[in-house]
Amino acid sequence: MKKKNFRFSVNYILIGIIVVLLVFLKRMDDRITVLEKRETDVEKVELKKEKTPHKLIPVVSPTTSRGTIGILNDDVSDGFLNLDVPLTYAVIPGHEYSKSFGEKAIGRGFEVIVHMPFENLANKGGEESFVLSTTMDSETIQERVQAALDEIPSAIGMNNHQGSKASADQHVMSNVARVLKRRNLFFVDSRTTTETVAESTMEAYKVPTTRRNIFLDNEDDEGKIHAQLIKLAEKSEEWGAAVGIGHVKPKTLKILEKHIPELQKKGYKFEFVSKMLH
Repeated sequence: MKKKNFRFSVNYILIGIIVVLLVFLKRMDDRITVLEKRETDVEKVELKKEKTPHKLIPVVSPTTSRGTIGILNDDVSDGFLNLDVPLTYAVIPGHEYSKSFGEKAIGRGFEVIVHMPFENLANKGGEESFVLSTTMDSETIQERVQAALDEIPSAIGMNNHQGSKASADQHVMSNVARVLKRRNLFFVDSRTTTETVAESTMEAYKVPTTRRNIFLDNEDDEGKIHAQLIKLAEKSEEWGAAVGIGHVKPKTLKILEKHIPELQKKGYKFEFVSKMLH
């Protein structure tokens, strides 16, 4: 009887163990099924991502100027000194007002360079005691450049006045470059001839330099001056920066007074020529 009861107990225990194992296996099977389903769902999502074109998030760039404009005015007059933007004035040596005009421009917050007379093909003449000629020796050229700079001590650079002949002459430009290099000054090539070697010579002597891109007022007509100013702005936008040369003419002043504020509102920046060198 005891053996029979013992067998029954063992059987119940075995049945209980089997039931527990079956329940455990069932739960494991369900869990595996859930995991497989999740993996399948993830694979579907990843596949969908691959098939869907990637959308680029627009990058908003910081506000920048549309272009930087440098205006170099050959000579100085009181009206131009009222323009409320950085401007560069080129003062010609050899006149009684040269030094005082340079000082006046500096006092009003502008910058000044020497407007150096160069020999030209049309033989229009110039300030005879300063004009640089292709027939001069190196000593004479350098002496004249130094004398011009001494006469206008506020000057931080130089550009050529006329000079279609001399600015195309390597001998002349090399001697100008030597003086500017010694005095740590810069040169702006007015480009009065396509044959000019001024800019390339300055680069060779490691003198900071740039070039004129637009003449504003070769024709003394308001409509044409305005058109040239707009062209200068367009060049500055295309290249990043551009330099225009104007003269102290009433019509030029009128156009600048009217249209500089308009260009500023459109995003153009005006800067000293000395900030636009290479």
